[in-house]
Amino acid sequence: MQHRKYMEACISILVVSLIMFLSACLPRQGSSLIVHTHPASGEVLSAYGWVGISFSQPFQAETVGAAFSILPEVEGETFWQGSTFWFRPITAFEGERSYQARLSGDLRTTDGQTVTVNETWTFTIRQPEMIYYVPQGEGGEIWRAASDGAQAQPLSNTGGRVMDFSVDRSGNRIAFTVQNEVGGQDVWVMERSGVDQRLLVDCWQDPCGEPAWSMDRSAIAYTRQVDLTAQVWTVDVESGETAPLFSHKPAYGFSPAYSPDGRKLAYYDTTAQAITIMDLQTSEEKVVQRAMPGSGDWSPDGSQIIFTDLVPAHHEPFVDAYVYDLASQTVKPAFGESTGDTEFSQPRWHPNGNWAAVSLRPVNAAISKALWVLPLIKRDPILIDDNQSATFSAYQWDPWGESLLYQRYDLGGSEPRASIWRWDWRTRQRTLLIENGARPQWLP
Repeated sequence: MQHRKYMEACISILVVSLIMFLSACLPRQGSSLIVHTHPASGEVLSAYGWVGISFSQPFQAETVGAAFSILPEVEGETFWQGSTFWFRPITAFEGERSYQARLSGDLRTTDGQTVTVNETWTFTIRQPEMIYYVPQGEGGEIWRAASDGAQAQPLSNTGGRVMDFSVDRSGNRIAFTVQNEVGGQDVWVMERSGVDQRLLVDCWQDPCGEPAWSMDRSAIAYTRQVDLTAQVWTVDVESGETAPLFSHKPAYGFSPAYSPDGRKLAYYDTTAQAITIMDLQTSEEKVVQRAMPGSGDWSPDGSQIIFTDLVPAHHEPFVDAYVYDLASQTVKPAFGESTGDTEFSQPRWHPNGNWAAVSLRPVNAAISKALWVLPLIKRDPILIDDNQSATFSAYQWDPWGESLLYQRYDLGGSEPRASIWRWDWRTRQRTLLIENGARPQWLP
């Protein structure tokens, strides 16, 4: 009897061992290893929002990338942050459209195990809102509103001490600068809804401004006045660690701007009087000589920069627009042959790369600049606004190039005031959105 019980116990141990061995050899189901999808199924995402999967254990990156897909397809890149696999679109998701993300196939863990997954989730693309500046005292406050100007509400509450702000490309976070008690300006961050406002960089007596988000949202480049000299610094958004752009020398300049692909950073170099473009992967630098300050505007694919520069002339110098091509390192007039005798403001590239919004006027004309959409290929120009008692600035396209936000500053009347307008490409109509607002930006 005892021998029989002993044999049964041995058989049970063998069976359990065999089951454990087979379990280790056979593919595992991966649903329990997926902690979270981004966004959750059925949620909305911005036109430039990230799609991702957080895992409970590490996987071989190439197997995850091969199993991931989005339908309809959109151009983008994939990368990892910790245990989360991300897809970041380079061209915008289409507005008000449903997308399906899928992770399907066999994955391999870093310790060599095979995991079978079949996870599908859907999301839709939200309509962008806008944020803008309401002047108040020596500074102002940041406000948020729907794209038609409705539902306006304040995001900041600093007593009118906000000086500057910018939105990250995905529209989820906002960086802004605030006057402090000792005469400097600090860098702050908050969520798109206005929550979780926190001090990121205590600049003490240094004025800090012009915050620019990196494409992976991990860093912000900004301008810092150190001993009355402008320098480009960067800060890690999570840790708050900040330092000059270069470790071996100061980057004297301002107006930092990351390229849409996130691989390059441009800024205006005050020492060289040029736009310096740094490759963030190789540290290689390219220099575009120019007389006028500013870093220009990146093309949607990050291969070119459009900028303005002063041109000497027999009677009076004028400001022309140019395009610098990074691959060929050549400069050419932006709108065909040099226009001559025209004063351009900084153009802003249309998302399709074939047009640019820009304000301009003839050099010798005693009129204000009119706001136009000009073709970079052979097309007819489009007039947006030519009110001669107003100036136009802070113009910015929505992610699809369907609407242009801009600031109009009316010079007539006893109290000149900035207002925010929206121009519709399809109808060619402009609409007043905010009567007392300035510096509008899209909040995707």
